[in-house]
Amino acid sequence: MAYDTLVREAKDLPEDMIEQVIEFMRFLKYASKKEHTKRSISNGVTFHRSVNPLADEFISIAEDFDETPECFEGYI
Repeated sequence: MAYDTLVREAKDLPEDMIEQVIEFMRFLKYASKKEHTKRSISNGVTFHRSVNPLADEFISIAEDFDETPECFEGYI
C-alpha cells in the first residue's frame, strides 16, 4: 500500500525532484542503520568496525605518521 502511494506521488514530480527523493530515501536507510548500530552497542552487543571492505588486505600506517614532515618544520 505504501509503495503505491509513493509511486503515485512521484509521478507528478520533475526529474530533479525525484532524484532528491531518492537521495532522501538513501539518507533514511543510512540513518536507520546507524540508529540500529547505536541500539546494538547500548544493548551490550559488541560492534566491530572493519577496514575498507574493498581492500584485499589489512592496511598499515607508517610508524612516523603523526610526526611533522621535514618540509613543514619551517612553518611550525
